[in-house]
Amino acid sequence: MRAFAIICVFASGLFSSISCLSAGSIPTVAEKPYVLLVSIDGYRFDYNRLHNPKHLTEFAKHAAQVRQFIPSFPTVTFPNHITLVTGLYPAHHGIVSNHFYNHALQQPYSMKIKQAVTDGRFYNGVPLWSLAGQQGLKSATYFWPGSEAKIAGQRPDYWLAYNNDAPNNERVDQVLQWFNLPEAERPQFVTLYFSDVDTAGHHFGPTSNNTYQAVQNIDKAIGQLLAGIQALPFEVNVIITSDHGMANVSGFPRLYTDKLFAGNEALKAKFSFNNDAAFSLVTAIGDNKQQDLDALEVLTKKVPGLQFYRQKDIPAYLHFSDNQSIEDAVLISNQHYITNTDAGAGVTGKHGYDASVITDMNTVLYAQGPAFNHGSIEQAENIHLYPFIAHILGLTITEPIDGQLTVLAPLLAQ
Repeated sequence: MRAFAIICVFASGLFSSISCLSAGSIPTVAEKPYVLLVSIDGYRFDYNRLHNPKHLTEFAKHAAQVRQFIPSFPTVTFPNHITLVTGLYPAHHGIVSNHFYNHALQQPYSMKIKQAVTDGRFYNGVPLWSLAGQQGLKSATYFWPGSEAKIAGQRPDYWLAYNNDAPNNERVDQVLQWFNLPEAERPQFVTLYFSDVDTAGHHFGPTSNNTYQAVQNIDKAIGQLLAGIQALPFEVNVIITSDHGMANVSGFPRLYTDKLFAGNEALKAKFSFNNDAAFSLVTAIGDNKQQDLDALEVLTKKVPGLQFYRQKDIPAYLHFSDNQSIEDAVLISNQHYITNTDAGAGVTGKHGYDASVITDMNTVLYAQGPAFNHGSIEQAENIHLYPFIAHILGLTITEPIDGQLTVLAPLLAQ
């Protein structure tokens, strides 16, 4: 049956317009829907083919799917996990990198700074668990960036402080326990997070035996999870995705930002760099910022494959501007490993690169459950997951977002 209400979604990008469409063209969902969102950090779009995991391969075979799910720039962990649950590009939800400085708060943010991670002031938008709470639905998160903070006035009803050492079987057991709660206490939106594949991909590379083994280990947990979901007396919509893929960068030349200045120590002292292999946030700290940035731009043009952009000039397709935390300029390269001479040796596998250039940044979206058909979409941006899940849960989107329901709507059951 189809409804004939009007559903409105905010148009992508500028927060300035709203597009409305008849719900008669979009399938409705069950009266009491449940959604489990699983993130396998660093799961590249072709890992099922490369590493042949039994349960994930079987799940994908019978799933609605996006074959290459495109992460937002920069393609790193915290920004993209927040994008998945807010429908906003990183420049709009505020977490522009795994490490940055928030000038309004005059505080640094880092995935390793507990005080920052749990401070809701760093985050913009309305995460799915907050949207659910505002509209009377319970939620639970077994690790998800941002879920330890009070954002938009809400935390998940059930959540845990991040512990990287938490065994995967315990994570699965807890999720199943949540779904086995009495109906009045049971969360309808649940997230689950695994980190093993990303860790192995960094240290050993995406095609290594270590990454193969990490995929197999997660696949075992996925099998345990799906068996538990199947045993429930109600249906759950299971969505498996990731924040980004992984590229082998062992052959990428190191680009040392502190060596860009060719001995000009006076100019070097006028900049600070926040390097993350694929990009660097550049802060001009001298009294003549524009003049200094002009001089730095001249130096960067001598490096083939290195792009220098003042923030206002960052290409529009990256949606990475108009946020003070992005700093004065950005260095971007899809051919280098941007670092400095005081840093460690770096890793074999890395992400953060422009997914339109290095498609190894892309990941997957697999979805099974009563809300989905068995269709597929070749490519879609991850900003569109938020309105997709909100629709399944029957939630009304109350704030402007970048994602649009129409992009993933073809995967919904009729």
